[in-house]
Amino acid sequence: MINIGRSSSSLPQILLPKKRMAQHVMSNLSYIAAWYFFSTALSIYNKNLMGKDNWNFNLPLFVSSIHAGLHFVITACLMHFFPDDFDATRSGKGGRINMHSYVTQVVPCAAAAALEICMANASLMYITLSFYTMIKSSTPIWVLIFAFFFRLEKPRMSLILIIGVIVVGVILTVAGETQFDLTGFILVLSAAVMSGLRWSLTQMLLQKDQLGMDNPVATLYYISPIMFMIMSILSLVIEDPFMQFASSEFFNDFRSGAITLMMAGGGGFLAFAMTVAEFKLIKNTGTVTLSVAGISKEIVVISLSMMIFGDRLTFVNLLGLLVSIGGIMAYNYDKIRKLQQSSLSSGDYEALGALGRHHKGDNTD
Repeated sequence: MINIGRSSSSLPQILLPKKRMAQHVMSNLSYIAAWYFFSTALSIYNKNLMGKDNWNFNLPLFVSSIHAGLHFVITACLMHFFPDDFDATRSGKGGRINMHSYVTQVVPCAAAAALEICMANASLMYITLSFYTMIKSSTPIWVLIFAFFFRLEKPRMSLILIIGVIVVGVILTVAGETQFDLTGFILVLSAAVMSGLRWSLTQMLLQKDQLGMDNPVATLYYISPIMFMIMSILSLVIEDPFMQFASSEFFNDFRSGAITLMMAGGGGFLAFAMTVAEFKLIKNTGTVTLSVAGISKEIVVISLSMMIFGDRLTFVNLLGLLVSIGGIMAYNYDKIRKLQQSSLSSGDYEALGALGRHHKGDNTD
């Protein structure tokens, strides 16, 4: 005889985790969609603004500093007017960051972010958007290397082989590039290295609620002033923007100057929205989900760059891209399988729903 009473009483216990899982997945999908849109729009916007064959506004460091300044203003307003939602220290929901934590944890994260953004934007002056995207796809290599360094991940033969596959893909991509520029290549590769460091440090920050940076707005509020200072200093030393303003057609008169500043700052709002979506994904799921979503986004960006800017891919280019994507997919499969096994053994259903959310006792990514 079937015990109906027992089955019906256990049903809510089964459905509740599934409902939470579905809600969590839908929430993350919305952040992925937002990240897709704003990230792709920002790449095209920056290429149009700074590309030699486009607007050719060759002050990438100055533009980056404007973006960082805008981020601080936006987050400061949100923290002031909506403290219950964004300021954990004022609302009493979190701890207060001290000077030691700020210098040792926040400043390195901000410095890595500033260097990554500056070098990424500068590289677009020299290389095509499609080549930029393909080289930037090597970021998972550096995420893994820094995860080994910070002991967030234990070295395993499978991960070392995956790194090797992605490296081969990047080498093929470079070998097949018909418009290769060494300066642009070094800049975008360095940006990929800084990206790996940046997101490893960012993930550690977002997971420490006692610092009061348990949300993307608060994190940006603390790191954007440091980013602004670093970017401004680099711009003054390397670009000397005020000297260029005097002889530039972009600042011939008040009208042209105002339009130029609006164009330079416009990407800041796209960058802010993109960064908030990135931070939310990392906070909720870790960098694995961001990397999974990034695979298809790279294909979209490359396709758009071919349609909008007339970029061309050679057979070797395409082969390198496919090899890199294969390595990235293997990396993500390895991580998801490991996280699912950990979640099943502990009964943490939410970890499965997030496709990469960290188990409380597993700090790897």
